Amino acid sequence: MRYEPAVPPLEIGGDFYDVLPIGDNRIGIIVGDCVGRGLPAAAVMGQLRASTRALLLTGAGPAQLLEQLDSVAEFIPDAFCATVFVAVADMGAQTLHYSSAGHVPPVLATGSAPPELLTDGHSVPLAVQRSGPRPQAARPLAAGSTLLLYTDGLVERRDRSIDEQIDRVAQVVSETIDLPVESVADEILLRLAPAAGYDDDVAIVVYRCPPSPWLIDEDADPRRLSDIRHRLTAWLSANDIGEPLADDIVLVVNEACSNCVEHAYRGRDMGRMRIEAEIRDGNVRVCVVDSGSWKTPPDDPGTRGRGLLLMRNVSDQVEVRGADDGTSVEMSFRLKTADRPASAPASR
Repeated sequence: MRYEPAVPPLEIGGDFYDVLPIGDNRIGIIVGDCVGRGLPAAAVMGQLRASTRALLLTGAGPAQLLEQLDSVAEFIPDAFCATVFVAVADMGAQTLHYSSAGHVPPVLATGSAPPELLTDGHSVPLAVQRSGPRPQAARPLAAGSTLLLYTDGLVERRDRSIDEQIDRVAQVVSETIDLPVESVADEILLRLAPAAGYDDDVAIVVYRCPPSPWLIDEDADPRRLSDIRHRLTAWLSANDIGEPLADDIVLVVNEACSNCVEHAYRGRDMGRMRIEAEIRDGNVRVCVVDSGSWKTPPDDPGTRGRGLLLMRNVSDQVEVRGADDGTSVEMSFRLKTADRPASAPASR
């Protein structure tokens, strides 16, 4: 999140933003802009921001929240025609639900397609008469996608059309999608800044959808191995991790699962194996866990039993923990910059 005040003497304005957890792995995101400048606009902004936050914490969806905020705005002097965009990002389902009260359209960039302006779910500003309920829209959030919410101070210029400026914003978001989310925010403010500085205050929020973790909990059955390979390949592809790294990861994970199938439950009833994978801090981390018995490998495994050697040679880091109640094999693979999706949402 960033707030850029206007150049003197117009430093105070009515732009506001908020980002807050609202339970069930969801994040509420708010950006708004009140009419006018100076202390009166700032006073209206404070009341609308507090009201929007309170309504969001009650569990109201974006459209319902804006309808309730209409009623609030009618009792706040000078709140008429304020614009607000409200979104709820579900990090588990990787979806975005949103509604706009006359606000400039956010930008969503995935890297694999042209940037998109979120113009659905759009209606009139606050407290303006309308003929029907406020609309709400939904959009999937692909892992690594970047969402930018902003106020009109970022794009309004006396010598350029606002549509042209919004297209410039979308281009910058698309060009910076491989940068850390903090750098994206800084680049947007830097590249869009007029030569003499912003003559209206600017608030922006940049959200980066984190890659979803991957989990399989299956019987340690050799017939499951092919399906595990296919599903792991699909997850890696969905997170833009391609050859040759994806092939290496599938190879050693298959080897770890094969060891679980062949050795962990030998002489016992078939048990379970659990495979977890995540992308974090520039690495793909995979853990294969069983609840079978551990057998220390010999110093010279001969022509067989070279699975651990293969894992250590292909992975950047391997840690094996063996005990009487099971074994875990943790492997880490460093991502090159070109293969690296984002791993965390904006932190400030």
